[in-house]
Amino acid sequence: MSTSIIVGYRPFPGRTDLVVSILLEIYEAMQRAGLITARRPWIMRSEEGNVVAAFEMTDQYSFAASEKLRDVSVLRARLMGVAERLPLASLVESGEPYAEFETTTH
Repeated sequence: MSTSIIVGYRPFPGRTDLVVSILLEIYEAMQRAGLITARRPWIMRSEEGNVVAAFEMTDQYSFAASEKLRDVSVLRARLMGVAERLPLASLVESGEPYAEFETTTH
């Protein structure tokens, strides 16, 4: 059985596409390092325009291990410059039995 993480971001105005692009770059860097599986992440948009990403991790993954990767640290800093991380419970969709999101085409 795999472990997945789900994270939500509130993009700053006009930055949604950049948030998605950076998340894909983070995926690629962590996949090369063996921290994320080859399964592409699900990157979705909420009704309010927030971005939600789900990544499948390998057994070697830990947040601390990912922070040691310079590429990932730089990308996360860029991401925090265009969005803020938000609790999943703050998404309107999280209050429903079935959370529906628009899936990005990236």
